[in-house]
Amino acid sequence: MNCLICDAVTPEPVSWRTLFCRDPTPDVCGRCMGKFERITGPVCPHCGKASDGLCGDCAMWETSGYAGVVSGGRSLYTYNEAMRQFLHRYKFLQDAALAEVFSAELRKALKGEAIVPIPMNDKRLRERTFPQVDRLLDAARLPYRHYLTKRDSVQGKKTREERIAAPVLFTWNGEPVPARVTVVDDLYTTGATMRHAAHVLREAGAEEVRVFALIRG
Repeated sequence: MNCLICDAVTPEPVSWRTLFCRDPTPDVCGRCMGKFERITGPVCPHCGKASDGLCGDCAMWETSGYAGVVSGGRSLYTYNEAMRQFLHRYKFLQDAALAEVFSAELRKALKGEAIVPIPMNDKRLRERTFPQVDRLLDAARLPYRHYLTKRDSVQGKKTREERIAAPVLFTWNGEPVPARVTVVDDLYTTGATMRHAAHVLREAGAEEVRVFALIRG
């Protein structure tokens, strides 16, 4: 097989698991996977960032009108240089095959959850050509439902203060929402997107909203 990231040819070990297991098995060499940095040790209970107790971002949100909307959260990787390059290829160069890279880990982390992906607005979807969070979940063979519609707003250009004061980023599509849901995004930065989504889902009937991100910036 060829590594999805560096294209190097890597031998695939043959075992009963590889012959019969239906779990996702991404074609990524150990050298490339080793460049990504897993989050370990004490973490923020709301977002999964390495931290003793609440991180600064989450502490700030808990003093705002969005306090309490997130029941807990987890993130898998830090935003290091290898991850920056991965996201650039995946999101901006539209290398959709890279959705397979973390499929096994996403499936292990989210299996059994009622997953709500963060959606893209129509303009961004046309620019990126495919819904990136959905494709990550598809590669991991995880079921999900869309209950949210994204409004036209660019969070990346706003300060933290502007994000807190911004109008809600999402609208509910009217479908019944489960009591417990997990909102999934590829990258968590300040938490604005996740909390806006959690707020709308709470108003739509969710009793517990957890958040999950592949990467914590």
